[in-house]
Amino acid sequence: MVIHDITIPLFPGMVSYPGDPPFQSEPVYSIDKDGYCLSRLSMGSHCGTHLDAPSHCLTGGGSVDRIPLELLIGAARVIEVAAAGSILPDHLIPKGIREGDRILFKTRNSGLLKDPMFQSEYTYLSSEAAEYLAAKKVQLVGIDYLSIDDSTSSAYSSHTILLSGNSAVLEGLDLSEVNEGDYFLVALPLKIKDCDGSPVRAVLIEGINL
Repeated sequence: MVIHDITIPLFPGMVSYPGDPPFQSEPVYSIDKDGYCLSRLSMGSHCGTHLDAPSHCLTGGGSVDRIPLELLIGAARVIEVAAAGSILPDHLIPKGIREGDRILFKTRNSGLLKDPMFQSEYTYLSSEAAEYLAAKKVQLVGIDYLSIDDSTSSAYSSHTILLSGNSAVLEGLDLSEVNEGDYFLVALPLKIKDCDGSPVRAVLIEGINL
């Protein structure tokens, strides 16, 4: 069994989406003075590798603690797309996506994600591709940058389409060391009551009988 950690580390100065609260870690207690270490953490709910809840974009949408864990654990497909701009249905049709798949997109973003400076010209999911995936009733869509929508978007159409169709949305995945293919995904959020999202620890496992 081989485990691929596809989570980016959280640290002060890491890349964050413009306007989002940055990650901060501050020591509160130390072993020398207090006998143990404890830190105060501050971050946005969509920091680093994270899960979007429906309430992130949908009025009255469900919170992250209500997302069925069955969406976040199970067989998943990493699909490599060479698009420089948006991912389109033409990129997806040859991949033979099936109903109920969990799809993780590996793009050129894998070379951008570790840059502490936000890169606005990343590869994103077009609304047409989101509609295609929603029609397939995929359980989950993930991408290797901080948003599935274009950085210039104010409608967040791909988010809205997928979350309206009860698909989970994972963002900020580090797929740089992962090849296209079939894996077993585990991506569990913190159980934060009534919250619109949460950081996750996401892993892909090889060697499990899918």
